[in-house]
This record gives sequence, structure tokens and C-alpha cells, in this order.
Amino acid sequence: MAKVVSLKAELAVLRGITHKDKRIAGACLTGVDRTYFHSDESVEIFEAVQRIYVETGESPSYRLVLEDPELSDDARSHFRESSAVIRSVDEAQRAVRILNKYRQTRGLYNLAAHIGEKLKASKVDVDALLSDTSSAVGAIHARKNTADAFLHFGKNNNSNAFVKDMLYGDVAEDVIPTGIAPFDEASGGLMRGSLVTIGATSGSGKSLVANAMGMFQASLGYKVVIVPLEMSKKEQSARMLASISGIDVTRILHQKISEAEKSLIYKKYRRWVLRVKEKGGRYTTFKPQEDMTMEEVLASVNAYDCDVVIVDYISLLKGVDGDDQWRALGAAARYAKINAENTGRVNVILCQVSEELKIRYARALSEHSTNSFIWHAPKAEREREIGVITMEQPKSRNSRSFPLKVGFKWHTMQIVPVSTEDESLGTVDRSKKNMKNLAAEADV
Repeated sequence: MAKVVSLKAELAVLRGITHKDKRIAGACLTGVDRTYFHSDESVEIFEAVQRIYVETGESPSYRLVLEDPELSDDARSHFRESSAVIRSVDEAQRAVRILNKYRQTRGLYNLAAHIGEKLKASKVDVDALLSDTSSAVGAIHARKNTADAFLHFGKNNNSNAFVKDMLYGDVAEDVIPTGIAPFDEASGGLMRGSLVTIGATSGSGKSLVANAMGMFQASLGYKVVIVPLEMSKKEQSARMLASISGIDVTRILHQKISEAEKSLIYKKYRRWVLRVKEKGGRYTTFKPQEDMTMEEVLASVNAYDCDVVIVDYISLLKGVDGDDQWRALGAAARYAKINAENTGRVNVILCQVSEELKIRYARALSEHSTNSFIWHAPKAEREREIGVITMEQPKSRNSRSFPLKVGFKWHTMQIVPVSTEDESLGTVDRSKKNMKNLAAEADV
């Protein structure tokens, strides 16, 4: 008889989920659900780990799981039998595949037993049995992310709850605002499950928009992860502090600020963090220490139960250079799109565009996108403290496509709404009098 359970395989994956390397933990977690585990103790440990992920947003260590007061003594003893045998993402994926084989074998065994019991009856509803068998085989064959991919209308109907939720559910849960006022006013924001492309010419503010959008979403209570592949954590954090405080990012980065300004920045930073925390949001910077593919990046952030992932930017990912760059970029975008659909979040990828507003190297980036925003910031607008930029929307699948007028505060990394009638915004007041006002505000 085929073996249907391996406690060793279950413990290996559970221990992998608690690995200190986020890529390994993410690869283990994203590949399984509770049906992958047979023993009651394994299921209990898996659910405990999931609970910690949701509550803290952090990858729980092996010791932290053992110290969970809600874990039973049997589950704790069971987990102590585990070993840290998974040491790479490849090994994590192989371990998940092995565990899936046991899940499938177990499913076939249970299905065969079910069919046998039904056939013992004096009267057999063959059509119903075939329908049940077909659905069960599909569930057995499917992996975690595809098990719920089929929506039936009519025979084998499973659409009632789905349609009721569309008609009567709270649509706000499915739409995440961007902070780009004219877009949010027209569409409400970005639909969960979307791939969004943000493209601009070099130096035109791609990262500015991504950072402003992520901070805005976090302040509304969403969990956002930004992956700055080009900038350091210090540079990324300086942009955040500039946006929060309204003080020049370069001066913050090089600490060319007065003591009063430092106090102002820190107080505003604390207020912003508290506001985000009270809303239940989070803004995480994930700066990889080595080159990563799109798959590795998304596996690494999976443990943080996020609503939005921003990759800045796609051409810096591992494996997208070379002679077939267009194909590699298209494949990375497709993976990001499927990942967004499977996780119910919004994946945002930044990319370069040409002076003619054409996305470089890969038209597939736009083809796979639900929404795309592209623009070029003329030199004259980049030299102003508040420049007016026109964003085009070559792709806007679930909303109306129209040009967006947005104000860019270059030195403070902020975006602001502007009127289409008034494109001559004033400059920021940097007079000595205003700087004194800033210093006074620090003491409020």
C-alpha cells in the first residue's frame, strides 16, 4: 500500500516556515495550506504560525512558536521533533512538492474509500457520484493556489456566494486607493489582484510616486512592502522622512539640518508611525542583500501578509538582462500578475519608458498590467519646486482612462493634487521667516 502520510515531511516544511531567511520561509508558506498536513499536531502548528504572521507581520522563529501559550503540549512536543533541514529556496520548493505528493496520495485513498462506500448502496446515483469524483480529482490534482480557480455557473454551480458578494459585499475591501487624487476620484483606487505598471523617463519621479503611494496606503491601514533595488535603506528612509516633514530630502540625507529641524522631523515621524499603527497599517522596506528574481522577491515578502508590493524597479531584477531581455521582463510581469491574483493583493512594478512614452524592452509589461501610469517630466518642471506632470493611462482595465494632472514636490518627495485650470503653482517658501516658523512648529 502506498504511503499516505510523512510526519517527517510535514515537520520539515513547518520548520522551513520559521526559517530566518525570509525567502525560504515565504517559499514554504506560500506553497501550502492546512490540507497539506495530516496530523492534528501539524495542523495546529501551521495555524499557530499563520496566526503569528497575521498578528505581527514578522516571520516567527522556531523558539517563538514553541513559546506560543495557545499551543498544546502535544503540538509543542511534536514540533520539537523537527530539524532545520531546509537551507535554500530550491530545497523549500522541493519539500513542498514532496508534501504535496503525500496530500495527493491521501486524497486519492480517501476518494477511493468514498467511491467504494457509495457503490455498496442498493441504489447508486451514478451522475452525482461522477460529479463528486470529478470535483475531488480536480482538488487533489490542484496545488494550493489553483484549488479555488474554477467558478461554475449552472451544473456543479458554486457561484451563488460569489455573485451575492459582488452585489451586496463591501467593494471598498477590494479597492485600494493610490493617493493620486484624480485617479482615486474616478475609480476609487486599484483592484486587488491587479498588476500595476508605473513607468517614467529617467529622473522623472517613478520612485517619488511609488514612495508617496505606499506611504498613503499605509496611513489608511494597508500593509505595504516596497523593494528599492536601486536605493539603500538610508536613501529610502530619507525620502520617507522628507515626505512626512516637508523638509528637503538631500538635506536630511546629508544631515545638513538644524537641531530644531531634527526635532520637527522626529516628532512628525513619530506621529505618522502612530497614525499608521492605529489604523493597522504598515510600511516595510525590503532591501535584498543579493540579486533576486521576481519569484524570489515575492516569496520573500509573502510572510508579511501584505496588501501591496512595490518593486522599484523591474529591470534590476536577476535574470532579466541579456539578449532576450524582452522575453524575461514579460515572464517576470506575468508571474507578478498571477501572484497578485492568487494572493489578492496589488503588485506594482516600476519600469523605464522612452522619451516617446514607450515602455522599454517589453510591451508585455503593459499587456499583463491591469493599470499602467506613464509620464515624462520636462526639465523645466523638474527644476520647479512644484512641477505639474501629466500622467497617461495606456492601460486602465477597470476604470476610465484619461490624463492625470499631478503636482510633484521634488525636494520633499510628495505628490499633491492640482487644478487642470491652474498649472502655474507657486514655489515653496524657503525664507528665513518661514524657517523660523518650522523651528517653532517643532516645539508644538
